[in-house]
Amino acid sequence: MLRSSITETRRKKRGSRERVIGSIGLACGFLLSACNTTGVGFDYETKLARFVVETEQQGAVISMPVSGARIRVNPKAVLSEYDIVNVAVADLELGPCLQFTLTRQASLALYRTSVNNLGKLLVLLVNGKPLGLRRMERPISNGIIHMFVEVPDADLPDLAKDLKGTSIEIKNKMGG
Repeated sequence: MLRSSITETRRKKRGSRERVIGSIGLACGFLLSACNTTGVGFDYETKLARFVVETEQQGAVISMPVSGARIRVNPKAVLSEYDIVNVAVADLELGPCLQFTLTRQASLALYRTSVNNLGKLLVLLVNGKPLGLRRMERPISNGIIHMFVEVPDADLPDLAKDLKGTSIEIKNKMGG
């Protein structure tokens, strides 16, 4: 009788401890999930960035919005919004442009693409529309793409913010 009473008391204490530990774990889970929201911390308009490469074979012909340049491109994107870590406005010698920073894996893919397509154009499509081009004159090995785009310079900060926000949101939804 005494033994069963002691055993029963131990079970109650263990159950009570497990409930407390479980409650603490649950509270920590809620706090951590609140820190990992899918919000990016600023307002942005969804803009999907894709990079395609000029081709001499069959492909889609695109026209740049301002210059009217027509380029035949492979419709399969070599880089997308999933590959972008950051987008910012950079001031280069030729003027302001977008600076895309890529993930490590995408940097390697860009390097291989640029080596295999020297002299061809890398074309930026935003929401399916061509906005910028860059000739791959040498291998791009640092994972950074400077892209001059055919939009007014005053619109560059908003475009960079929208592209960055979209990329962050997509990565948050994918869990990383």
